Amino acid sequence: MNIKMKATLILLAILGVTGLLVYLLILGGMRNDTQTVLTLPSESEARAYVLDKKLLASASKIEKTRSGGPEFLMVDGFDAEGNPKAVWLAVKDKSIKVFGSALYKEGVTKESIVAKVKEKGIAEDQIRYIYPTAYDYTSNKVIWYVQEQGDKKHMLMYDFHNGDLLWEGYQDPTAWKLTGN
Repeated sequence: MNIKMKATLILLAILGVTGLLVYLLILGGMRNDTQTVLTLPSESEARAYVLDKKLLASASKIEKTRSGGPEFLMVDGFDAEGNPKAVWLAVKDKSIKVFGSALYKEGVTKESIVAKVKEKGIAEDQIRYIYPTAYDYTSNKVIWYVQEQGDKKHMLMYDFHNGDLLWEGYQDPTAWKLTGN
């Protein structure tokens, strides 16, 4: 076999392996089973769950919350001692699970989070959403979620208990600016 034939076979082998790797990467990227997407219980199921499990003594308000990614059903009410409390629920493995709960008195106030947002140059009338919610499906952490009005959907997440900024970003990927230092 001459040198041109060997070079051609080596080139074909490299192209074949590269093509196989690209195919596997694309095929692997199309798999959806790696994402965690949970469903929400109905409002009546959520109310019954928190009352039956004695997580709340009464449930006054139920609403969906979303912290830029995971979605939860928040049940607001009062515990057995009469303290305002929130519980965040979702359905996992066909049963309702608690992904966070907090007594409002144990966290920083909404007003203090508004003050922190103002320090970032966002006026109170420019806040689209501000509410406490569960952070994710695994940590059992509670946060204050803030989203600024506007097309870029500037999002901020503050620790519910101490008010520290945990994360800041934009839902609109064109909002990012590259800076050179």
